[in-house]
Amino acid sequence: MTTWIVLGSLLLSGCDQKSIHKDVPVNPLTDINTRLAFTCKHQIIPEASAETDVLFKYARWLQKNNLINRDKTVDAEIARLYRIAAENGHYKASINLQNGALRGRFALSSHERLRLSQQLIDAKVAAGYYFIAIYLEHGAAGLAQDPEMALRYYRKAADEGNPQAQAYVGEKLFPAKMAPQVAMQMFQCAAEQGEGKAANSLGNMLAIYKKYPEAVEVFQLGVAAGDSTSAGFLMHGFSGPEPTDRLFYLALEKDPERARRYEQIGAVLAKYSWAQPVVPEINDIVPLPPAPLPEWDGKLKWLEEREANIPPPEPSAALIEKLAKAKQLNPATGRPLPTSPDFEKDSVAAP
Repeated sequence: MTTWIVLGSLLLSGCDQKSIHKDVPVNPLTDINTRLAFTCKHQIIPEASAETDVLFKYARWLQKNNLINRDKTVDAEIARLYRIAAENGHYKASINLQNGALRGRFALSSHERLRLSQQLIDAKVAAGYYFIAIYLEHGAAGLAQDPEMALRYYRKAADEGNPQAQAYVGEKLFPAKMAPQVAMQMFQCAAEQGEGKAANSLGNMLAIYKKYPEAVEVFQLGVAAGDSTSAGFLMHGFSGPEPTDRLFYLALEKDPERARRYEQIGAVLAKYSWAQPVVPEINDIVPLPPAPLPEWDGKLKWLEEREANIPPPEPSAALIEKLAKAKQLNPATGRPLPTSPDFEKDSVAAP
């Protein structure tokens, strides 16, 4: 599952900060200059153990099936499994747990948020810096609101490979008076890692500069990442717009069948945008010219898998107990036991 964060709709109320003072020390990252030249780096997440992956995959499946008609008891079960997996070194579980908390799905204390973020940083997972940046920007997780330091953390996360941070900083650097060339590099790097909106932003920038072949390739990355707007630009681009059409002209030969396929794909992506669809097989469906168009049955792998909705193996109680015991966790909640150095007295009754 990709990282589920929408900065414009963060819900930080799930973080209990009643007993937290806004004086938690963090590394100020004073060596970070947000306008410095950027070298693309992709985020690396260490491989998890097979046992923790059982918990992660089942929790992720539960989460996918609890997006619309939300059941809070299911959310609690998802959080429990993510917690136990995360505490046992499953960093994707940690990311999903924190993302869910930001969306108001899971209840994480300030201490948990900072501790989990630090675990990611210690494991050289750039998402850790990204979460700290969010908390600094919004004055959450016991951190004082500090927009300037938040931006340094966003830039650090971008430099270390986090695609969401690359897209975020890219938007900040896009204005002409800032560093648009650095912004384009960040958008490219993020797009390569599945950030559809970054691909869309870069595609439009390239089209403005009349770098049409590059724009088309980037829009294709956007479609692969599930961005319906990128599909729309390619649909219009293959529909034969005039060079005077500054919005949709991409210097492409008119190709009604390619346009039709992008229109069909874009409709699916728009319909299911809330579920984060992807089209990794886009080059097998609509390869860019001069490659010939192959036959296509109109199906998308993501949609077929979603409709099949085959559950992964459910973790056994014995496995959950084993992993919880290894990290001094309560198997019923995934939270640290009183014997753990990470135990929080106020969290005993929390879900």
